[in-house]
Amino acid sequence: MTCLASGRMEEQCYSGVLRSVYAEIYLLDFEKDEARELYRGDDTLLAPSGEFTLSELFTEALTRLVHPDDHDALLRFWDPLSRQGLEKNGLPFSTLDVRRKCHDLSYRWTRITAFPVRQPGGHFIYLVCVQDVDDLKRAATIVRENELLQQQKLDNLRYKAVVDHTRTLVFEWRNNDLTYISPRVGELLAGNYDGRIPFDVWREDNVLYSGDSAAFDTCLSRLALGIRSGEMTLRLLRRRDGQFIWCKVTYTCLADDSPGDRYIGTINDVDAATRTEQALRLRAEHDPLTGAYNTQTFFEKVEALLREYPTEPYSILRFDVAGFKAINEAFSLEEGNRLLRAIARLIRQRINTQCEAYARLTADVFAVCITGDISRIKNFIHSLSRRLEHYSDTFRVKLFFGVCQVEDRRTPAHVLCDWAYLAQKTIKGSDLANYAFYDTALRQRLHDESYITDQMYRALEQKQFKLYLQPKVELSSGRIVGAEALVRWQHPHDGLILPGRFVPLFERNGFIVRLDEYIWDLTCQNLRMWLDKGYKPMPVSVNMSRLHFNDGALTKKLVQLTDKYRLPRHLLELELTESAFFKNEKALIHIMCELQAEGFIFSMDDFGTGYSSLSTLRALPFNIVKLDRAFISDGTDNERGQIVARNTIALAKDLHMHIVAEGVETLDQARFLLSCGCNCAQGFYYSQPLDKDAFEVLSFIQEKAFWVDPLLDNDARNLGLPLSDEKPFCDF
Repeated sequence: MTCLASGRMEEQCYSGVLRSVYAEIYLLDFEKDEARELYRGDDTLLAPSGEFTLSELFTEALTRLVHPDDHDALLRFWDPLSRQGLEKNGLPFSTLDVRRKCHDLSYRWTRITAFPVRQPGGHFIYLVCVQDVDDLKRAATIVRENELLQQQKLDNLRYKAVVDHTRTLVFEWRNNDLTYISPRVGELLAGNYDGRIPFDVWREDNVLYSGDSAAFDTCLSRLALGIRSGEMTLRLLRRRDGQFIWCKVTYTCLADDSPGDRYIGTINDVDAATRTEQALRLRAEHDPLTGAYNTQTFFEKVEALLREYPTEPYSILRFDVAGFKAINEAFSLEEGNRLLRAIARLIRQRINTQCEAYARLTADVFAVCITGDISRIKNFIHSLSRRLEHYSDTFRVKLFFGVCQVEDRRTPAHVLCDWAYLAQKTIKGSDLANYAFYDTALRQRLHDESYITDQMYRALEQKQFKLYLQPKVELSSGRIVGAEALVRWQHPHDGLILPGRFVPLFERNGFIVRLDEYIWDLTCQNLRMWLDKGYKPMPVSVNMSRLHFNDGALTKKLVQLTDKYRLPRHLLELELTESAFFKNEKALIHIMCELQAEGFIFSMDDFGTGYSSLSTLRALPFNIVKLDRAFISDGTDNERGQIVARNTIALAKDLHMHIVAEGVETLDQARFLLSCGCNCAQGFYYSQPLDKDAFEVLSFIQEKAFWVDPLLDNDARNLGLPLSDEKPFCDF
């Protein structure tokens, strides 16, 4: 205080600081009720009038200098100073921000800082500095408002700044009373914003798109339940052109000291972004040609519908267009595409897209997930089929449907479609029906196929597949002149499984290649064993699947097999069914000629079962023809059948082919074959397939021929054919 007593020292100590920092500085003495102005800067702030005591200065501050809203704060600041509160609490200073009136009657923010200074007598006086902080205060406010927008009180100026910089429209309400709304809300969106909260305007003035009502109601229900924030994207009516645009709307509850819940809402125009996102999603989820779901999306949609509607009976329909490829080739790809679009449009007209779905799986294959009973399913099928029957005058459109009714909702959608496809395959190409249901029989077949598939590798490793041989017999003498190698599955639990149960499945899944090669090896082992025992074995035919001809090393593999067992190659006869004659006929002929050059011979199995049998006989170099059992049964039943059989046998003989008849079961059939010039057969009339040990006993140990009926023997004599030199026996 010694420094403060001297005017010269005051100027030296404080002039630099006062010029750069403070607008005013006072010296206050509460005990003496004295107030002294030590410094005043520019004249922006309104100064106290004339000489004054401390009490007068305080009174004038309340009545004339300080903003009325800051009076309470000034009183709370002044009271501890007057009672020497700072000294008692050991505080070095105290500050207060208040608004001071200016000469132009505006107010500026100022900061009052009071420093207690002990005097020699022991009492305290205060050095009070007044600083103009209006610019600093406003800058800090702007920063705070930007960072804590949802946590501070908002005014119209701040909302305008948000709108101008982010294009976000803002509205605010407290206790269901609108307190602020950006003027641009009414410029962008239709509706009368006359004091109502925008949510009410949108509903009451039909601004909300009807299809978005559910999402809108859900969001507002959450708000009513006290959930303090939320958002929704919905379509609102644009004022300018009456078009609905996508807007993202959010709400957030702001915490403040005032009573009631205060909320701020925002609106953003996201129409362009949303439509772009929808277009991308449409491409990812839909077939671009028809607008139907693509395969993956359909499966996901089906599983979602099954969860969403747990009590509805659902079915999966899978169908395609008969001869669609021919339509494309004959009438152009565009005509085929037009048909696909028409099918998709007709499906869409017949289903409820809220709880049903449809897809184009691939090419002309469609799938539909529909609700309802069998009557609904049949009505859908008949309606769609009838409508497409009249689609074109130039070609016929026929659909074939497979139907799988959903029983277990945990079954994956792709499995349901597969089951529908299995049902469809049972009637594909039929003129009697164009739909079939996946039923118990199909389900049992699938179960059985799965059971077999699970065990086939283990069965091969454990040698459960057994070699059986069916004799080929010379009709006139009863002598065994050959055999066909067959397979049986000796299952450890199910007993003997016949090939009809597993071979077709193995043909489809490719396992037949490994099984055939296993049977080939067993056959060669037995031929070698018979040779080693001094027997004179007859040729044994083995089956070959069409899949073998995909193997470029087939010739080498068969040569190595016969070399391994030191066999004459004519003893291993290669038997092909007509299913092996694939499109690449030149490749097949090449492989057959390679094998024939190595000494192998070929027989055509099941001749006459296919429409291409005669052309195959002409084109492919077979050595032996095996007549299908249908030839034999027809030959004894009707005259036309006899004519076909006789001429077929004659044709084969003219081509210098040996002939073997399959499926001979009666004496009449044997006599008919003999009369036609066929003297070799196999069938149950002579023997069922035998295991290798029984066949060895019959063929080599007993060395007996089958009994020849006197009628057949007489026919053979008349034809000059070899006769039996054995006495009759009836063991087989």
